[in-house]
Amino acid sequence: MSYRIDSDALRRYSADGVLSTVLSPAQQQRFETAIESALESREDAGGPGELNVDEERIFVVEEGDSLVQIADELNVDLNELLDLNQREDIPDPDQIDVGDVVFVPHTSPQEAATSPRNAQGIPEGETDFVQSLRQQGNDLEYADDPSAIDMDAEVGHLATDVQSYVEALPPAERQAALQRLYDNDWVDAGPAQMAIEQAASELGMELGETSHAGPEVESQAREIIDEAQAESDPDKALQILEDAYDSASPAVQSALDRSSAVREIAENSAADFISEAQTAEDPSQALRIYEEGYSNASERVQAALDRSSDGQAIIDDAVEWAAEPMLDDSHDHELPAARSLQAIERLETLTADLPPEFAAGVVDAMLPQLQQAQQNFRDDGYAGVEIGYNGTLTLNSILDRIAGTEKGDAATQQIVEMAMIDMNGVRSAMYQAASEGNSLPALAMELAAHEGTTESFREEVIATAEQFRDQTIGDQSEAYYEHLQELSYLIDTGDSAMTPEQLEAAIEDYIESRGDAWSEELEGLRDDLADSGATLLEHIQQLQSLPNDIRAEYQDRIDALIDDPNAQLAVSTALQENPELVRGEAGDQLVETFNELGIQGDDPLAATLMGTYLNENVLGSMADLDFTDADAMADARQSIEEALTDKPHLAELMGVSTDDLNELATLLSGVLPSEPLPGGNEFGRVNGILRNLNNTLDQIDGKFVRSTPFSTTFRTTAFTIVGSGLINAGYNFLENPNLRNSAELGVALSRVGVDSAQLVAAYSNITDSHSPTVKNLKAAGKFVHIMGATLAAADAVSRFQEGDYWGAGLNAGVAGGVSIALLFGSTSWGGPVGFGIATLASLGLYINESGKEAPYQTQTTTEFLTHAGFSEVAAEILITRSEDGHNAVPLLMRYGELHGLSPEQTVEWINSIPEGDNGDVMLGALRDNLLNTLDQHLENGDVSQFNEHVDEGYELFGPSLGQSRAGELAPKSSFELDAILPMLDIESPQAYA
Repeated sequence: MSYRIDSDALRRYSADGVLSTVLSPAQQQRFETAIESALESREDAGGPGELNVDEERIFVVEEGDSLVQIADELNVDLNELLDLNQREDIPDPDQIDVGDVVFVPHTSPQEAATSPRNAQGIPEGETDFVQSLRQQGNDLEYADDPSAIDMDAEVGHLATDVQSYVEALPPAERQAALQRLYDNDWVDAGPAQMAIEQAASELGMELGETSHAGPEVESQAREIIDEAQAESDPDKALQILEDAYDSASPAVQSALDRSSAVREIAENSAADFISEAQTAEDPSQALRIYEEGYSNASERVQAALDRSSDGQAIIDDAVEWAAEPMLDDSHDHELPAARSLQAIERLETLTADLPPEFAAGVVDAMLPQLQQAQQNFRDDGYAGVEIGYNGTLTLNSILDRIAGTEKGDAATQQIVEMAMIDMNGVRSAMYQAASEGNSLPALAMELAAHEGTTESFREEVIATAEQFRDQTIGDQSEAYYEHLQELSYLIDTGDSAMTPEQLEAAIEDYIESRGDAWSEELEGLRDDLADSGATLLEHIQQLQSLPNDIRAEYQDRIDALIDDPNAQLAVSTALQENPELVRGEAGDQLVETFNELGIQGDDPLAATLMGTYLNENVLGSMADLDFTDADAMADARQSIEEALTDKPHLAELMGVSTDDLNELATLLSGVLPSEPLPGGNEFGRVNGILRNLNNTLDQIDGKFVRSTPFSTTFRTTAFTIVGSGLINAGYNFLENPNLRNSAELGVALSRVGVDSAQLVAAYSNITDSHSPTVKNLKAAGKFVHIMGATLAAADAVSRFQEGDYWGAGLNAGVAGGVSIALLFGSTSWGGPVGFGIATLASLGLYINESGKEAPYQTQTTTEFLTHAGFSEVAAEILITRSEDGHNAVPLLMRYGELHGLSPEQTVEWINSIPEGDNGDVMLGALRDNLLNTLDQHLENGDVSQFNEHVDEGYELFGPSLGQSRAGELAPKSSFELDAILPMLDIESPQAYA
């Protein structure tokens, strides 16, 4: 079929008559030459040598075309077509060639109306007629010289054509035909739409509402509306509409969304509670009824009510009642402050317990009343509206209620500009908010941002946040430290000598010995810290939102709010316990705030935030992942991509480029199989998945140094995704050691090493605290696993599944030689204990009571150490601490390691010492010498600094017998300690290697 091109031979028209496809330069040149040649040929034959765009169009001939066929397809008169193409280059009308250009008349209104009907009974020529109208309307809208055109006359000509088309149809079809014309999209052809509207007026016909989405779309939308309107019950009518809407195409949905009839259906659904509100006894009650109905209504009904004068009238009546004391002349005998206070108290009554957005609308409606009262009071010789101390406290509560909403924030700004508040009331509200662990009042923050506010008040705002950090968080942190101090010390002391299972058993026994009250108190302390950490983050974000020029004066103090160790503990705990902090827009804002504060890269808090972000936004959607479900895997890939792709702020937090983070997203999504796994244990397929996992882990290491927290986080995330998918697919390798080995799972596990000194992904979120699985685990008293330098068992994923909680991420913390990895447990006490210890370790917050009596030289410490295999005699000797609070066990384990001993072999060697003659005394002397080493030579008791030889300086070859046995020496190296052992009659540990 022939196709149309524009008169300048630049573009090709699409089937609906809209210019769409740009011709190639070669085509443009060829068609331009062909048009010129055709016009010259027509002129030579006695016809016009110029193209008349008002009368004719240009079409290009395609294979199988003839002038007869073109006339038939385009619904034009054949004789007119032949007349326009009387040309020397077309001597025979029956012979036209592919690529020829032919001149085609516009379809006349009558020709269009009388053309054959399509399957819907609509004239086929109507499409051509619409195209003609659109072209002419477009030419008028974009005329080179609009001033040279009589627009009214031109629109009138088009209106005449529309009338001619409609009148050429049978009378019963005319209304529908006119509406079809009107339903077309007339964007960029506005004069054509005006012509249709003018024709409708002259024909005495009414045009229905339309969104101009096209006749077919508008027809379907009207059918839905008609069906809903036919139902007399408003709620059922709305349901019919909503059901049909859900099944409709996006185009029809869009047309319905723009329909006033649809809005009316929605408004009718709200008629009952609107009527009830309108007949309420007082405006306050009316507002309550209206708000309750509004809040319970569907989104469509709420949108309709937002546009409804009836709903706004209820709000306006309530606001007039609130403002009445300020505006009623009968109250002249009362002072302005008393009248204003009464109005603010009424506003409090109106907005109490209302949702923020709704309450903000009420306050917004109150602003004109306040401004009017302001002017009235000034006209009467007063300073304006003054609400006093109590009024300011009340107003502060109202504004906090609507803070964060668009109307609420704008209202707070206008109220500050009105200068109607009492500054002592603002201060009181600010101090109270901080003491109660709440955000800084919106009123105080708006005042701090206001240009006219004094610098001293801004100092008070900053000082309030600092006071909250120093007092509230300081006191909570101290209590938390003290509660965990003994257990932290025990882990610090015994970890290096224990297997993961031994350490877990030791911790379980310790907690059991303390009773339920100890665990409950710890959980309460942790909850308090988490709440305060979230509040501190909110304070920081509020202060960061101050105008740049104001914030710059206080940036150092804002930064310092989170530099404090107690603050870091609170914020880290908040991130672990409150996953909503990293969800959606709130998460993006928090990441941006961390970047602004310079908390990035290897900062422990940056690692914690990233781990929490991955747990919440990636692992949270993987708990039910099944590798046999193709749709589930597709959703999982999308979830990973959406969480990590094109996130420049997240990349900045990690210290990588956005491209690198995008590549990491691709790597993570790539651990999912490309095809669903079949049922059954097909080891080949599973091994392929695990090999792919290992390759992914290696590539992640290529993005980071392996020991960095981000590498640990992403490696663990990849492992957890695969482990979860395999379990849900029925591949129970994690429960069967033989199958595990066959599937090379040990290789995969060994790649998830935990050797970082930072906190990584430390929180658990039970998705359903009421599930039987969670209850059973709690009843069983299972504790979170604490493991060594690698993920040496498969319980990460199995517990992830059994406990039905989000994230089996790892937490690595190092302090005083401690290297622990926490796998999430689901007991009420497991999380707070495990994460508390890890957080303290990671942030370097272990407490040593230098100069104080060592409180842990007790039977409790002895019992803890026996879990490592120490004999009771050896354990009792080794519980003694140095003056700086250090214990000799980690250094003894380091000494054994330097001699090639495993931890078990080192413990065996130590146990042998007191078995000899006077051995208990000799072990005590060895202990005392090593305690001196810890205090004098190893910074912060870090045993990793103790090596085979010292880097510089003299080493002791022949130690004094007396000093050795008196415990007065301080060996600086393994070499020196080797020399001391003979003085104590202790054999070398090499005998146990």
